[in-house]
Amino acid sequence: MQQYLLNTTAIWLLSLVVFDVFLSRENYHGYNRLYLLGTFLLGLVLPLLEWQTMSAAEPVIYSRPLQQVITAKETIAGVAQQTTTANSSNIQQLLVVIYGVGVAVALSILIADIIKLVAYYRQGTSSKQNKWTVIETGKAHAPFSFFNTLFVSGRQQYNKVEWDMIIAHEARHTAFLHFIDVLFIQLMRITFWFHPLVYVYQKRILLVHEYQADSPAIFQPKVYGNFLLEQALLHTAPAVAHSFNSSSVKSRLIMLTHRSSGRAKRKLLLFIPLLIVCVCFFTKNGYAHKPIKEGNKCYWRGNTIDFLPPKKPDSYMHRDEKTGKLSRRHISWPMPPIKLNGEKIYNAASEAGITKSNIISKEDGLVTYILTKLSSELSKLDDGNYAILIMDVVVDAKGAIAYYNNAGIFKTGTDTEIENRTQVNTLIDKVLEDAPVYKPATLNGVPVHTYYSSIFSATFGFQSQFDFSVKSHKISW
Repeated sequence: MQQYLLNTTAIWLLSLVVFDVFLSRENYHGYNRLYLLGTFLLGLVLPLLEWQTMSAAEPVIYSRPLQQVITAKETIAGVAQQTTTANSSNIQQLLVVIYGVGVAVALSILIADIIKLVAYYRQGTSSKQNKWTVIETGKAHAPFSFFNTLFVSGRQQYNKVEWDMIIAHEARHTAFLHFIDVLFIQLMRITFWFHPLVYVYQKRILLVHEYQADSPAIFQPKVYGNFLLEQALLHTAPAVAHSFNSSSVKSRLIMLTHRSSGRAKRKLLLFIPLLIVCVCFFTKNGYAHKPIKEGNKCYWRGNTIDFLPPKKPDSYMHRDEKTGKLSRRHISWPMPPIKLNGEKIYNAASEAGITKSNIISKEDGLVTYILTKLSSELSKLDDGNYAILIMDVVVDAKGAIAYYNNAGIFKTGTDTEIENRTQVNTLIDKVLEDAPVYKPATLNGVPVHTYYSSIFSATFGFQSQFDFSVKSHKISW
């Protein structure tokens, strides 16, 4: 969620800078309206898209025998689940409460405006003029409209010229379907009440609405400008309606007489490079969405994974196969994941009461999926026994793989490097990222996030099914 909000904010901010610098002073109001609405939607949608497959986090390559690696990791994972405190969970709950309160307040403000509008309608004096229902409220406010209903303080306080200007102005709001934009931005204000750029977008969109509605007044800008100044002293309308004085009077007066030059049309093409930049940097692509590690956190594929804080580096004795000499080697053990987007990750191997996901099923689990998908590629390997080590597999409460660590393919019983190991590991990543959604694990019947230190060993045991064999370009497991 954090990464999504960062990308959304970046798209909105960049789009608003381009608008304010290059487009806001041009009178291509229809285009500007589409630009603002379009870039707002881009900020909501683009961070969710993935157009290029990326590799998983850089694996830790182990020289220690694989079974020892797995055993150690499972031990660490068990300790992690026992030592994790409820502090971050409490913070998460507090943030949810704060967000809920904010939504409730924003919704209450909108409801209050609607109630105010209904009160004006019921208490005012109603009359018909062509397609308009005119409501004279007797209150001190500028004229405003909601659909085909026009609210004015009193019909008698406007002369014919002023009345015609009001009708023409509000009729254009209706003709351009501005109420759809207003309702949409109101919903976004409720959903993203905490985001300042939503309010900036609202201000820009409403101002463009007024530019579009003011357009008929260009033939009498002086009269219309004086009328705008008079109305600016009155109260504005409820947020769901279009008020005659809802936006900057100074900007509207300037725009009444402004004409964009022919060369200014070139600025309309700025949306193309803007879109390219947003797609390249703020979608889920290989450049912008590689795993980002910050301390004990990893941001990857829109998820935030918290790991147990690291311990002191370990060491072991390594015997060189050729010389037989022993040497001490140091290794920093990767710590297990303990939280996914602020929620606890349960250790499938050691947590009591967990009903495991079918991702570890022998018939249709991840092992069978990987080896079936890659059978044609793996069969090209030299004859021998191999193992693929997929560690730190996190399956979320919806059954999707939220994180994994591909430690790669090994030829068992030897330290000999596989000739095309990098290529095979890349294929493994691609297959994993396209993995199907599995049935999630449950705790007391409730779906939970679960963690498998090694998807193979947690399924079948190290010796029996962890390996696969290649013989005469045929794979078996």
